[in-house]
Amino acid sequence: MSENWRDLVKLYRLRHGLTQERLAGVVGVSQRTISRWERGEDKPSLDQQKRLRDLGWAPTGPLLKSLAAAVRHCPAPRALCRTPNLQLQALSAPAIEKRPSVTQWIGRDLAPIACGVLQEMLDDTPLQRAIANREIAGIVTTTRSVLQTVEHPQIGAYRTTISYFFHEGTLYSDAVSVPAADDAVCGYRPIAMDDIVTE
Repeated sequence: MSENWRDLVKLYRLRHGLTQERLAGVVGVSQRTISRWERGEDKPSLDQQKRLRDLGWAPTGPLLKSLAAAVRHCPAPRALCRTPNLQLQALSAPAIEKRPSVTQWIGRDLAPIACGVLQEMLDDTPLQRAIANREIAGIVTTTRSVLQTVEHPQIGAYRTTISYFFHEGTLYSDAVSVPAADDAVCGYRPIAMDDIVTE
């Protein structure tokens, strides 16, 4: 069955709140190329089709659909990832505004560009094991930049709460950030499942 790239490209772009120019940067083509694809005048090459399929992750089931929508509409910087390699699934507009080049990483693993506190967390084998074993509900971090992107030097201090959850056997992380004081001490603190108060 032949795929309708005109509609798929536009649907992906609108789902993630991207302009044609920004999507062009993500895929590595010109804005005119995106425009031609959306008008049905041309279609992506096989390599570009694979990239678009990787980018076109659509949440399944009501939980992930509502969560992905909540992430995209969040008024604060927020990101949804599949772990363990932090495959970026959805971003809020403020997250894109804070770090525009991150759109190039949608559908890709962020682990290769991790730095600072995020790299420390990924290198913390006992922490990663506890997350995978469902012993950690979340992590509260204070960070500056956690990704080596062009915006890295300009990112200020942020306090981020990361929540972990399993859905159909896959581990996801949902991270939402708020600005922190410039002199805040960077680091992270896990929230154990045992720390969650149940009623």
